[in-house]
This record gives sequence, structure tokens and C-alpha cells, in this order.
Amino acid sequence: ATAPRPDGPSDEGRSAVGGSAAASGSRGGGVDNRAVVASVGRSDVVSNPPEDAAMDDVFPLNLAMPPVVEWSLRMISALLDGIESYDGPLGADEGGAFGAWRDGNNKDGGGGGGSSAYGNTMATASGDAAWIGATLVSSIASIPSLMKTLLLLDDDDPVKSRVFGLSVVRRAISSRHAVGNWLVYMLEAVDPIVARRGVDYLEILSEDEDENALIPSTRRVRFAGTQLGVRARAALYYKVSRLDYFLPAILALEETAEVDRAAKTKLLRHVLDKELGSRPTLTMAFFDLLFLLMLLVTFQMSAYHVVEGGVQDGKYTTTYFLSMIGALYAMLRKFGQMSSMIKISRQAFVENNFRWVDGIDWLAILLVVGGIVWMEVAISDLYVNVTVTDYMRSYLAAAICGVWLKLVSWLSVINWQVINLVSLFYEIVRGIRWILFFLLIAIFASSQMFYVMLSGQNCDDNGYCEKENAYLQVWSILLGQFDVADFQSTFSVIAFVAFTFVTFVVLGYALIATSIDIYNKAVTFRSENSAYGNRSRLVYIAELRAFRRLFDQRWTAMQYCAALLFLTSTVVLFLFAAVEIRESLGRYYSGGILGGAVALLLIFLFVSITAFVSHMTYYSFVENGGSARGGRGYFLCQCFASNFIVRWLSDPIERMMRFVVDIDGIHLDGTSSTAKYTDSWQGSATHVRCHVKRMLMQSEARTSSKLRNELFVMEMRHKKADERSRSDVLTEIRASEERMERMISDFQGWMDRRISSKEE
Repeated sequence: ATAPRPDGPSDEGRSAVGGSAAASGSRGGGVDNRAVVASVGRSDVVSNPPEDAAMDDVFPLNLAMPPVVEWSLRMISALLDGIESYDGPLGADEGGAFGAWRDGNNKDGGGGGGSSAYGNTMATASGDAAWIGATLVSSIASIPSLMKTLLLLDDDDPVKSRVFGLSVVRRAISSRHAVGNWLVYMLEAVDPIVARRGVDYLEILSEDEDENALIPSTRRVRFAGTQLGVRARAALYYKVSRLDYFLPAILALEETAEVDRAAKTKLLRHVLDKELGSRPTLTMAFFDLLFLLMLLVTFQMSAYHVVEGGVQDGKYTTTYFLSMIGALYAMLRKFGQMSSMIKISRQAFVENNFRWVDGIDWLAILLVVGGIVWMEVAISDLYVNVTVTDYMRSYLAAAICGVWLKLVSWLSVINWQVINLVSLFYEIVRGIRWILFFLLIAIFASSQMFYVMLSGQNCDDNGYCEKENAYLQVWSILLGQFDVADFQSTFSVIAFVAFTFVTFVVLGYALIATSIDIYNKAVTFRSENSAYGNRSRLVYIAELRAFRRLFDQRWTAMQYCAALLFLTSTVVLFLFAAVEIRESLGRYYSGGILGGAVALLLIFLFVSITAFVSHMTYYSFVENGGSARGGRGYFLCQCFASNFIVRWLSDPIERMMRFVVDIDGIHLDGTSSTAKYTDSWQGSATHVRCHVKRMLMQSEARTSSKLRNELFVMEMRHKKADERSRSDVLTEIRASEERMERMISDFQGWMDRRISSKEE
């Protein structure tokens, strides 16, 4: 469909791509019915035949479209518009032959109804003309490398804007038959221009249902597909989600801005919602929540037992070992996340393992591990050499706070309500940072002033006599706790009134007004702020996919050795954790030897975990359905799932996880998604925008119906006028025929009389 520019550098493979596209276009123009059916019934994973799949990873740049190709697309668009207009210029074919041919094509897989999970998406709403138009669009969209080549056109080329505005191209963009592995190759391309075009395609597929479509400042691309129905859009997104290595390819983008831009698209959000709502993902999320709650509860109980001066008993031993199991599981999950990201690219590892969420996770894990060791040493020594000091209490309190923050960070990955809350909190804090700065200045200045003025007055009841308490007293004034009798001098009263007026009235109302403004802006431009939530969920789901693939595939000998080393090191480490065994070994070995043994066990743990998770992979996961039918993990899961207790608990656990993940939420426009925006999350601009959108859609529907009725009335009027004209013409013709017949009969009579007179 395109040819390289004459002034551009030569690029190997351009002619091949242009020839393939041109040849494919010629084939698409003259295919028979069997070819159309074959193109429509292709696999949902590979849209191109094997001979054309080799061109998916070829991306020539500096392309230009010949005028004849643009003219051809314009002619096809005109034909498509004519076919899908009311009755069309060809008219509606009510014959039985065409109906039988159409039914036969549908039975042979014309719409993919037998193979697609969403049924026959080629079934049209009404009329044979609409079915012909849909078949034409699917045939055009199935041309190998067509959509990829159109995307590679230069954005500054006016031909690209004209071509993407054509009806056949817009319909082909939104067709699931245009999706292929070329999209994954485009996202993985080293050239940033090619990768940006891949992200542009994701935005194009999501643009027509953008919630902010009525706000010009939020539109990032110039092109958009056609409005699709719920089933058609679900089929399109399902086709994209089944592309092998699709999610890791997004994380492998070289530019962080492009990853965030792709994470904001509705397509990726829909794919992540579907994946997050699947049973395997919910099962692994349940185990994450279970071990996290176990760590939170058991570590808290152990800390309570130690700070209360309890002795080592069965209850403490149980919570102690369960805390160790929870911490070990958290470390294993973090190592798995790092390994899954390093399998994608080094940049993906750096970008997705050094976020504030990861910092909270590692801080919580390290604080918990240090707290477990500290408490065990203190309680084993009976608080003789290691006592419970204020520093130890503060450390344990910080560890408990870290575990709670880890729970919030986990919820901010899977639950969109928490994601919105965290994002809103961040936006509000960032928006009011200067107001908080001036409030801090007012607190420090007032504290110092009150200390200077009131430090010598009645120090028994006055809290301003000490410099440390002066700041707390001023903070108490902000909370409404103060005594007017403390301010006895005139200047102190003036300072008190000025401080309360500035903080309560000026800064207080400024804080409220700014927070409301930021809230409305955040909920109005929600799609602009959702990159954090979608990217975090993208990393989480990619990690879970890698874990599922790791346990479903056949294990190698190294994996068996790593698993055995991990189990052995864990058992020995837990044995070392028992105080009786440590005391027995302490009689024969010194503390240095025991410490070295523990360090060696930790090294063995690290090596075994690294060796096991290094076999993670993403390839062939989707095609094989996520199970290799032979891996040890698969058989273990089957045995575990066949248990009666597990089957009995599966339904309530699934209901609970669907509630935690918030699966049953919907958008305001009715699109199914986990991102539920309830009325409490809606700003006034959001309601106005959605109301205007509904009014526009209703107005468009009424206008379309009115136009159809007017066209029908005009057509009937023209038909009646044509019938009258035809009747008048036929009447005139019959009258002319009668006159001609009379004239001929008269002429024949005259001739007969003339002949008879001559004979006489």
C-alpha cells in the first residue's frame, strides 16, 4: 500500500513490505466467497497466514502512499457508505439464493462464532447490505501488514490524516481481524518511533469510548475508530489480550512516558480487569492476602507479648514461627517480582522495582525480620541483657506500621477504589504543599513568640514554660484545645487572635477550597491520572502470569535441586529458630560458628530462590491456555483442587476476593470494569460531562431516526410520483398505439379500396 520516498535512505525490506501489501490488496479486491470465509475464520491469536507472519517484525520508515492507493481506499469507502446507507444503491436482496449463501458462510465460520469466546460477532443488526459491508471491512482488515504500514506513515503527511478519516479505514481499525502479532513486535521495537506508533494504535482502539472525549485538552491522538457495540468491543479487546507476550511488551517499552501512556488506555484497563477477575489470578491474590494478614496478626501478637513482659510459651512460639513464614513468603514474592521484570528488560527491572510501593514493601519486610530477631533474643534472655526499652518499642511500632502500609500498598494495586484514594491523596498533598508550608511557618513563629511572652507566667499550669512543649501547645490550639487564661498580656492576646484568624480562617478555608478544586479536577480528568494504578496492576499481573507459567511448565533438574535446597534450608533455619535447639548447639559450638551457619543458610535460601525463579518465562502462555499439562505444579494444583474441603471453600473465598478486588464495578457509561466509580467519587464536572454525553447520544439517535423517516417518506413520495409518471406514460403510449392502429387500419382500408378500384 505504500512505497518509500525517493529522497529517503534505503532500507532493506521496504520493497518486500510494499509488494506484500500491494499483492495482498489485489487479492483482497478479487477474492471469492470461499476466500472471504477463510479470512474471517482465522485464529484469534494469529491473524496472518504463516507465509505473511514473517513480515510482522519488519518496520520500514520514511514511507509515502501512492495516489492510486489513496484513490482505491476512497472508492472502497464510497462503496461501503453506499452499501450501508438506507437500502443502499444496490437495494436489499430478498432472494433465497443469497440468504442460503449467507447462512452457509455463517455456518462455515464466517463470524468466528464457533471459535470465538464471544460468539458470532459478524452477525449484523439488519439487512443483507449491512452484512456485505461487515464482510468487506473484515476482508480489508485481514490484509497482511496493512494496518501496521498505515501506522508507520509520517504524522506530518496530510495523506495520513485523510486516509485515517475514511470510513473503511476507521472500520478496519476497530476490526479484530486487523490485530496480529505485528502489534507486539511494534511495541518491542528498538526504534522509539515505531514503539510510539504501537502505543498510538492502542490509544486509537480506546479513543472512541474515552470518558473525556468531550474535553479537547485530554485528546492525545487525531485518529479514532468507529463506535462499537459491547460484544464487538469485547471481541476486539479479547483478541488483543490473547496476543502472546502482549503485557510484557508494554513493560519493555524503552520510554517511561510511553509505558504510562499505554497504561492509561481503556483497552489495557479492560485487559487487566479481565485478567484480574479470572480464577487463577484471584487464587494467587487470595494467598497474597492470606499470608499478609497472617504476618500482620502474628507479628502484632508477638510484639504485644514482648512489650508486656511475657515469657516464652506455646502461644508466642506459634506466632513467632507464623511471623517467620509470612516474612519468608513476602521475600519470595519480591524476588519473584524482580526476576519477572529482569526477564523482560533491564529498564523494566529498574523502573518497576524501585517505586515507593516497593520501598514500603522492603521496609516492612526488613523491619519485621529485625523485630522478630530482636524479640526472640530478648525473650530468650528473659529480658536480662536485652530489655524492652523505648527504642525497642518505637522500632516494633514502626514495624507494625510498615506491615499496615504494605497492606495498603497491596490494595492499591488490585482495588481501583483504593487506587483512586491514594492518587487523590497524593494530588491533594501536592496541591496544598505551599499552604502547608505557610501553616508550618505560622506554627513555628507563634510557638517561639508564645514561649518568649508566657514562659515566666505561672509555670505550674502553663505549658509554654518549656520550649519543647510550646510547639505542642500551639498545635493543640489548631485542634481547638486552649485556655484563654494563659494569655494575660495585651500583646499575647493580639498574637493569639492573629494566629487563630490566620490559621483557622485564612489558611483553613484556603485548604478546603484548594482540596475541593483538586478533587474535582482529579475526578474530572481521571483517565489522565490512572497511569499509576494501571501500571502497578500491569506489573502485578505480569508477575502472576510468570509464576503461573513457572509452576505449570515441566521442571528442569536445576529447578528440582533449587526447590530441594530451598526446603532444606528453610527447615534447618526454622530449627535454628527454636530456643531449645540453639541452647543445645551452644554447648558444643561457639557463637561465631552458629552465626556463620545461619549466614550460610541465608545464602542458600537466596541462591535457591534465585535459581528457581530464574526459569520464569512469558512465551507461549496464552496459546497453551496457561497449563502445560505435565508440570508438577499443574498436578499439585489438580490434587489440591480435588479436595472436598477446598471445593467447599472455593465459592465463599471467590466471593470474598471479588469483593476485595471490586470486580462487579461498572463505569458510568455502562462498560463492565473493575473500576467502579460510585456517586461518592463523582465531581460535578463528571456528572455534567456524562449527562451531556448521554444527551448527545440521544439527540444523535433521534436525529438519525428522524432522518431515516424523512428518507423513507421521500422515497415513498418519489415512488408514488414515479408510479404516476409511469402510469401517465403508459396511458399515453397506449393512446398513441391506438391512434397508430387506427391510422394503419385507415391506411390499409384506403389501400384496399384503391386496389379494388384499379381492378374494376
